[in-house]
Amino acid sequence: MSETTSNPAQDEDSTRETPSEHRGFSFADMQLAVGDRLQIECPSGTGAGRAFSRVVGYLENRSLLITAPVASRQRIDLVDNDMVVVRVFSRQNAFAFRASVLRASKLPFHYVHLSFPQTIQGSVIRKATRVRTELAATATVVGDDGRSAPGTLLNISATGVLLRTRAALGERGGQLRLRFELPLHEVDTPLDVEADIRNVREDVDDEGTEYHNGLDFRDLAANDRMLVKSFVYQTIIEQPRQVL
Repeated sequence: MSETTSNPAQDEDSTRETPSEHRGFSFADMQLAVGDRLQIECPSGTGAGRAFSRVVGYLENRSLLITAPVASRQRIDLVDNDMVVVRVFSRQNAFAFRASVLRASKLPFHYVHLSFPQTIQGSVIRKATRVRTELAATATVVGDDGRSAPGTLLNISATGVLLRTRAALGERGGQLRLRFELPLHEVDTPLDVEADIRNVREDVDDEGTEYHNGLDFRDLAANDRMLVKSFVYQTIIEQPRQVL
């Protein structure tokens, strides 16, 4: 059997799409607005690793103001001179930059002054941009059946995955609950999401039948959507040969 990592849920033209080469961007390119969500990679000393924040405002060339980062519903207390990595997902673009904490304030609410970003890296993440993976997953049929089966995610994009299983899980139009972990910056982050079956392809080898299930994510929560995009972006930057 010749293994494939293409996602049959996407048409032939979309499979030819690739992300634009990552390059430098300006602050204006990010089109940040008050309230936009940010992913903050905190210093190791905080024990948080990755947290989330929102844009409060900015003064160009002086400072970017964000709410105090939160991870697992706990506020992360940054201190002056801490270095952080900020990741921004704006429309279909992913950006990242380093910044230092100029001042952490508590009044009238907890917020942080960051140094204004000087060097911003970015990449376009189209909906069709997929990256190869070998992630263990468990799929459970939604409904009265409720059967589960282990599988492997062969690729992932911002909108779906290609799941390989040894057990049949349904036909086009069926729904699955998918549990897997995304390795983000050396931290395994669990996800529990629902997905729609868009198509199923059967392949036979010496061990029996394999099912390649093209799945589209269903109603991803904002945090989960950001995590998936973060993983895709991380792979594009760190392992460009894994881009399909």
